[in-house]
Amino acid sequence: MHPTPAPAARPRKRFPKWLMVTLGVFVVLFVLGAIFGKAPETPTQPVAAPAAPTTTTPATPTTSTPPPVTYTVDKVVDGATVELAASDGTHRTVHVLGVTVATGSNCYATETLTWATSKLAGAAVKLTTDTTTGVALALADGSDYATAAVQNGYAKFAVDATSTALQAAETTARQAATGLWAAPCKGAIDAPTPQAPAPPAPPATKQKEAPAPPRTHEDPPPVEEPDTSSAYYQNCTEARAAGVTPLHVGDPGYSRKLDRDGDGVACE
Repeated sequence: MHPTPAPAARPRKRFPKWLMVTLGVFVVLFVLGAIFGKAPETPTQPVAAPAAPTTTTPATPTTSTPPPVTYTVDKVVDGATVELAASDGTHRTVHVLGVTVATGSNCYATETLTWATSKLAGAAVKLTTDTTTGVALALADGSDYATAAVQNGYAKFAVDATSTALQAAETTARQAATGLWAAPCKGAIDAPTPQAPAPPAPPATKQKEAPAPPRTHEDPPPVEEPDTSSAYYQNCTEARAAGVTPLHVGDPGYSRKLDRDGDGVACE
């Protein structure tokens, strides 16, 4: 009897190559992770650091912003030049920008200085403009000093100024003939005050003759003609020879020809 042949063995099923490669990569990564992976660290309580020695640090001086400098007019030199005293102890002489004023003995200089002194002397002012060529002054009420001077006829608009407000103020003062725009200056403040013309001499009048002084003596009494029948002397020599001189009016021998001065006494 023939033995039954064994059934043929089934061929093994093989995995795809790509799958094997993928699995191999994962296995390698797993092994590497197990070897080099770090175990989670257990949190440890912080250890207090040793106390550092206490050191004293010198205090740093604090710097504060100084207060703004304020100004007071210490002296008025002329209508556009003043000496300022600052709150920091300094002094400076400044020129007011935008204006021209009469100075010295020029026309309207005295009036301008008097007005400026009453307006500025001892007054607190603010410098709204401060340049190397001059300043602009604001008064305590906030008004501009230069504008006030031009408006009131104590200053003229400077030829090199550009302020339209000052130009308008001068036009108003000139049209109203205010201050220096009135006679005798009429806007000319760079020369002494013009001399007023001398009034014309009155016409010559004929002087009246002085009246004769009143008579203070009485007229001599009328001369009576002597009685020539009793005595007659041709001259004073004869009368003296007769021993009758002097002869008075009414005396025998008296005559007007012997009484040369007519005082009533002949042959004196």
